Amino acid sequence: MSITVFPNGFDSWQKTHFEVVEALCYLRDIEEPQLQKSFSEMLNRSATESMYQLARELTDKFEETTKGQLRDRTLFEEIEEFVAREVKERAGQ
Repeated sequence: MSITVFPNGFDSWQKTHFEVVEALCYLRDIEEPQLQKSFSEMLNRSATESMYQLARELTDKFEETTKGQLRDRTLFEEIEEFVAREVKERAGQ
C-alpha cells in the first residue's frame, strides 16, 4: 500500500475521505435500482477492495487538486460533483 501524503493536513484528508465515501454510496444508491441483481447480491452491500482503493485515490486527488482553494459551496457539494465526474471518466476508459 502506498503512503498517503496529507497536503492539507490529516483532518482535512479524513473529512474529505468521509465525504468521498458518502458520495460513492449516494451514487451507488442511484445506480443500483437500474441493475439486475440476485437476492444475495442485494443483501451484500459491503465494499470491495477496489471500492476501498477508489475512495482512497479520489480522496488523495481531491485533496491535492484543491490545496489552498477557498470553498464557495459545502464540502459535500464539491466532492459530490468531483466524484461523479471522476467515476464517469473512469467508466469511459
